[in-house]
Amino acid sequence: MMIDKLNNLAKDKKVSILYACESGSRAWGFASPDSDYDVRFVYTHPLDWYLSVSEKKDTIDIMDGDFDAVGWELRKKLRLLKKSNVPALEHLFSPITYIEESESIKELRAIAEDCFSPVACMYHYLSMSKKYEEKLTDKKVKLKSLFYALRTALAGKWILEHNTMPPVVFSKMLSLVKKDEEDEIRNLMAIKSENNESYLHSRNEKIIELITRVICTNEKYAKSLSGGNPDTDRIDSFLYKTLTK
Repeated sequence: MMIDKLNNLAKDKKVSILYACESGSRAWGFASPDSDYDVRFVYTHPLDWYLSVSEKKDTIDIMDGDFDAVGWELRKKLRLLKKSNVPALEHLFSPITYIEESESIKELRAIAEDCFSPVACMYHYLSMSKKYEEKLTDKKVKLKSLFYALRTALAGKWILEHNTMPPVVFSKMLSLVKKDEEDEIRNLMAIKSENNESYLHSRNEKIIELITRVICTNEKYAKSLSGGNPDTDRIDSFLYKTLTK
């Protein structure tokens, strides 16, 4: 059904979809029963679209019930990757893909790994984890906010310890925490999977203290991280090759 929707969208917009994936909580592995399908995709236009001095719309946004789809034209996607934009990076490594032009996306992932900037991504995750940590002060909190804070905090911790892009699948980062913390987190994941996103759960002091501690460490060492190493010639060559084949 999802592939049919994407194919119809491509036909309607007169574009070619190179890649489409699931993002958000379904990709991360802690969706609620009422979580939306957050589809993200990369597309190209026919070549003549690019032969113009005029600026043109380079995104597609579709909201249809629980089908939330956002697409980026390939040139825009590459510009975002060059800046080490975290969502642009994460989408390429989603565990749930609907459309994938294998050879092109294999090279695009390699470009993304070159562009990955530990320091830029760390500051993105720090900003997000602090934003959601602020929502965890009441006696009862949304598990959605708890997991968003936890995921982004652990993503920063992963960068500090491994200097690589954090896994998209949240459970793969649980190697970073103690066994009793992991057990507590997995129990909360099970509860979240059975309750809607509006569900409020009693504060879990152990996990909230973990989040605060990790954020503090991430902030302390963020400035020591390195930048990315985008290869502009490689990026330009990939764009030309993809558009003209």
